[in-house]
Parts: sequence; C-alpha cells; structure tokens
Amino acid sequence: MDRLKRMRQRDWARVFGFACALGGVGLSLAGYAGADWDGLILLLGALMMLRGAVEGPSPSRVAGLMRAGRLILLMLAFGAVNRAQGGVEGAVAGVLTNPILWAVGVLLLALPLLRRGLGWSAGERVLPEIGFAVIAGIAFWLLHGWLVGTGDLAALWTLVAVAAVVNGAAVLRSGGGWAEQGAAFWATLICVLSQPGAVLWPIAVAVLPFAAGFAAWRRRRASGEGK
Repeated sequence: MDRLKRMRQRDWARVFGFACALGGVGLSLAGYAGADWDGLILLLGALMMLRGAVEGPSPSRVAGLMRAGRLILLMLAFGAVNRAQGGVEGAVAGVLTNPILWAVGVLLLALPLLRRGLGWSAGERVLPEIGFAVIAGIAFWLLHGWLVGTGDLAALWTLVAVAAVVNGAAVLRSGGGWAEQGAAFWATLICVLSQPGAVLWPIAVAVLPFAAGFAAWRRRRASGEGK
C-alpha cells in the first residue's frame, strides 16, 4: 500500500502503458465483434502512455510544439479508427475535416506557447523529425496503396502507422528504461504491420521475439554504460 502511495504520475503512465499494450492483444484474442478495432485503439493508447512515462517537462517551446504535434497525430489516428468501426469509407477524411478535433489541436499547440518561463529552443532537431514523419507517410502510403489499393483503407493504415512510428520513436529516443522501450517497440510494430480491422494477435505473437530481443539489447547496453 505504501508503494502505491509513493507512485508518481510517470509510474502510473508506465503501468497503464504496459496494461494497454497487453490489453490490446488480449482483446484481439477475445475475438468478439470489433475486438481488433478496440485492440488497435489500446495499442495506440499504450504508445501515448509510454511516451508520458519517459518524457520529462518540455525544455523549450519548440519541444512542446513537437510533443503537441505527436499527440495530435495520435488524436487523429484514434478518431479515424473509432469512425472506421462503422465503415472504413471516409474515416480519415471525417477526422481531417472535423472542426472540433482541429480546435483541440490548436489548443494543444497553444499550451507550450503560453507557458511562462520557456525559451524557444534547447537544441531540438526539428527539421529531421518533420522530414522523418513526411518520408514515413509517403513510404507507408506507397506500400499500403500497393497492398490494399489507394483508397480509404490505405489512408487509414497510413495514418495509424505514421502516428505509431512517430510516437514510438519518441519513446526510443527518450532514454527511458529498457522495458518501456521494448513495449513501445512491440506496440509500434503491431500497429505498423497489422491492417486496421484485421486480427492483431498473430502479428503480435510474430513480432514479440524481435521486441524482446530489442529490450534485452537495450538492457545490456544500459548495464554497460552504468559500469
């Protein structure tokens, strides 16, 4: 009980991140109607929680804007996946033209600008990250267009994959613990490789050894640096 009382916000974010990752795969195994859509939402939520567990306060306004941009990508992906449960057609277009979502996005961008005591930059590499997101989006669009055709499903898959990769990469770059990085790597691979609406758990099982190997490598590297 005392240990629970000592847990900080980051600790709870870590716990919920692990729970969402496992819960997303568990829902897919449950196999009820819409289980894999719900599982995909939980996996995206896992990336959001794990990012919160490893990131500290924004060191500058630019860093805050970049974090808001990553959160907006997740928000759009959440909205598109939720809409797609009633039909993939128009799911991405629906969220991209939703004024309420964009109003929330503007608010998220305004928060770091209005926060007192922050400088504009602390040496963040903005252009490489934006370029990485753009290149990833183009690559996924071409790949998914080849796999499922350049339609609504490809657009949805691309949005989910870009949101997962951008937020998963933020966890991996943060220098957090090996467990958080392994879980984020696992969730990212599942989101990237699983077609939205298709069964998630076979992909999750297939990529689990790669995520476990990555986590073990990060653990050995951290142990080596600590000596």
